[in-house]
Amino acid sequence: MAMPELLGASPFAPMPRPRLKTRFGGLCLVVAGLLLMEFTATSAVKAVGYADHQGTMTIGHCRITRQGSGHEGTSCDGVFRPSDGGAVLRDAEIDGSYVPGERLTVYREWGSYSLIGLRTFWEWLIFLFMALPLMAHGVMLVVAGFQPKTLGQFKAVREMLRRAMVAEHVRWLRRVGGVGMLACFLLACVSP
Repeated sequence: MAMPELLGASPFAPMPRPRLKTRFGGLCLVVAGLLLMEFTATSAVKAVGYADHQGTMTIGHCRITRQGSGHEGTSCDGVFRPSDGGAVLRDAEIDGSYVPGERLTVYREWGSYSLIGLRTFWEWLIFLFMALPLMAHGVMLVVAGFQPKTLGQFKAVREMLRRAMVAEHVRWLRRVGGVGMLACFLLACVSP
């Protein structure tokens, strides 16, 4: 008689039953990936300069801020001068560490300020490509209905994906996501 704790490790162990909860979780991952792609694509376009309320911010002084669970960050205050000639705002604040007197090209949205530049663009695109493997995992959960844990289960899930004619799509989502994240990371490292 086999011991129950070893049943999951045996190649002869029965496959877990597909669960509606797991399939719903996979669908939620696909939707979350799509929402992440939409948000990051919009933010990347704004980071290139296609945003309203653009201008320059002159950094006045920076301070270390404490956020939840002991995490520290840096925030800088400065003066925001809109490029359209609007009113100068002297209480502008941006996250990050900058040198006092430094001029940044920023845009203002919902009372917060964000950088405009190529590095910021590539950083947002990293998150866009990160959504692709997330969606691939969600599709796998929707088709299989369970989270594979053993080599035999992974092989069975691969066969299920092949029979559902989505195996190639899942493979390409993972590949494009991985290569895209790496390329954007490298481009962010060399961008000004």
